[in-house]
Amino acid sequence: MSEHETQMIEAIGADATGLRATMEWTGDRFYHYIDWVAGDKAFRLLDSVEGDDKTEWPPSPAVQQLSVERRTQMRSVGLLVGMAGNSHWSISVENDPPQRLLVFDVACRVAGDPGPLGSQYKSRVPIKIIDSIEKIAECSVAGRKCYIQIESTGRGEVDQLDIKGLDVNITPTEDPESWPATVRWKYRIRG
Repeated sequence: MSEHETQMIEAIGADATGLRATMEWTGDRFYHYIDWVAGDKAFRLLDSVEGDDKTEWPPSPAVQQLSVERRTQMRSVGLLVGMAGNSHWSISVENDPPQRLLVFDVACRVAGDPGPLGSQYKSRVPIKIIDSIEKIAECSVAGRKCYIQIESTGRGEVDQLDIKGLDVNITPTEDPESWPATVRWKYRIRG
């Protein structure tokens, strides 16, 4: 397997429908996209928005290494790590096929007061916030509803989900008292 080979994590239910996260090497990092899958058809939902090698604070985590591990017959996890500027990034992408669920757990180890942190996507379909308290957004593709939801990281912070047109921004609100520190955010995409 090549160091930069395209890899997928699928959350496909028993009826052959669900979500697929594809991690693909582009330029100097992996970007990812999320598709709704129905049998042999795939409908693009989201594309990660990436920076380049000159961007110290990219719109999405800069990751250069990827490993996909099978946990059980149905469950897998993608582990991604990388860096931009003086910051180190990590992402885990876990699947739950019966629930058609992908869970993204992101962290950034920051040496000093950071620039903007978060995960940014460009949606391929109209998307809207349906519950601002629970931080849930909804879109519809191929007659099915899909959802993005901010999930608690267990540290008490409430992360933000912001939708403007087709731009989706997930940002941590954690504000460490001192630096260096690790800032974390977690979200789920459910089909």
